[in-house]
Amino acid sequence: MLMLRTILLALVLLPSLLQSQNTPGLVQLGFLQYNPVTLAGVWHHVDDFGNEYALVGTSQGMSIVDVNNPAFPQQIFSVPSLPNNWRELRTHAGYAYMVSEADSSAVTIVDLNYLPDTIYSKVWRGNFPYEGSLRRSHAVQCTDGFLYLFGAKNLGNGVTMCDLTDPWNPVIVGAYNAEYQHDGFVRNDTLYGSEIYLGRFSVVDISDKANPVLLATNPTPGNFNHNSELNPAGNVLFTTDEVPNAPLASFDVSDLQNIQMLDTYKCSLEPEGEVHNVRVFGNFLLCPSYKGQLSIVDATQPDNLIETAIVDTGNSLIWDADPYLPSGIVLATDKNNGLYIYQPTYLQAAYLRGTVTDAVTGQPINKAGVAILGWDHADSTDTEGAYRTGWKDAGTYSVAFGKQGYFPKKIDFVQLVNGQTTTLNVELVPESVSTDDPDFNYNFEVAPTLFTQSITVRLPANSRWEKVVVNDLTGKTVFEQTLQGSETTLNLPANLAEGVYFIGLQNGTKRSPLKELVKVR
Repeated sequence: MLMLRTILLALVLLPSLLQSQNTPGLVQLGFLQYNPVTLAGVWHHVDDFGNEYALVGTSQGMSIVDVNNPAFPQQIFSVPSLPNNWRELRTHAGYAYMVSEADSSAVTIVDLNYLPDTIYSKVWRGNFPYEGSLRRSHAVQCTDGFLYLFGAKNLGNGVTMCDLTDPWNPVIVGAYNAEYQHDGFVRNDTLYGSEIYLGRFSVVDISDKANPVLLATNPTPGNFNHNSELNPAGNVLFTTDEVPNAPLASFDVSDLQNIQMLDTYKCSLEPEGEVHNVRVFGNFLLCPSYKGQLSIVDATQPDNLIETAIVDTGNSLIWDADPYLPSGIVLATDKNNGLYIYQPTYLQAAYLRGTVTDAVTGQPINKAGVAILGWDHADSTDTEGAYRTGWKDAGTYSVAFGKQGYFPKKIDFVQLVNGQTTTLNVELVPESVSTDDPDFNYNFEVAPTLFTQSITVRLPANSRWEKVVVNDLTGKTVFEQTLQGSETTLNLPANLAEGVYFIGLQNGTKRSPLKELVKVR
């Protein structure tokens, strides 16, 4: 059942919180500035002595950073390459592989086995009979002894696959070029490719790397799939779209003939800033995002993605994040600022689920708003009346439910517990409005329904309505005004919180049906 997160911000009264540099789930330990050099991808390396390093892709090449003392990261080596803003890298058996979109940059191979004393590097352009065939790549992956080069000018614009039996001298063994592959994720013999320009991900059988076989494709919400990663169980794929306001999405891929989207997520601070790369760490997602946002999302329940921590580094793009070092620190590259190092806390959210039904008919209510009051996480029901939501902090909350044509309902003292699911089923009572009174015309107009402060109410000719009333999701009246002829402009309070509101007309005890409004920034 698909959870409709597209109206998340419209369903709740947003507080002005989570603006600090540190939150309990992501505490900044250190920072290394690179400006004016810009940053791109980041990966990790651990040497034979247990020393930890960040491998940082910069606009000038690779920066190798000692992060054993996270409070004082130190660059110890740099590996130059052709200038380019895009730089991605991965490792295998003590070797790093760096790519960029600079023409003729090919693949830079770095021998890390002699750290911290020295490194060796070379540019690899392909083996016989493919010498010179590797020119540039957008992304790179290393999995199970193979190197995968995605996009740009190699053996086509798809993915080029190389055997790393000899890590210093890879051997090209196959390619998949049915479509341009912007990035990809490989597990066992299956490739999940990001076909960004077709707005979808693909699933490819690469057990025979000389003869890959397409198994399935599926569109993503923003129709511009940038990257994807699989959960540990292998049945859920998480996708990103590099388009403003596009959400991260989770897909059930257990049956490739019936792929289903489960849920979507947007960062709470600035939802228009899309997730750039999703990184899976157990049951959690690290989400480096546009607008300087880095968040942790609890994906224990893939159909109920809940943000449990977020930090804001400014307005730059946080390009990438790496949570995979043994120490548990998180490396994050802010494109225009530098390398951030965080101490994460992975906390399971407190989950809330249930159904919303019509109190008279017992039928499910679709698109009923559900809001945990006072916090910035909300949802709406699906076609079966089911909702899934929650919050990062345990506690006792009030939960509001609303739907046009029904009396809103607020349930107090709802107990939420981290790592547990609270079930709350609700019935909404339909409003009984008589439409057989010839003295009243119920077809009034409101514009805009997505408003910042002012709205206009237009009435039919010879209307007998006396005033207009605006209620919040709990049914509380937040504004009312006497109607002024056939057209009345309402200037709602500037401090009115973002969220869903309902507007209606009154004359004594007579009331019109309600229309839904959404207050935005």
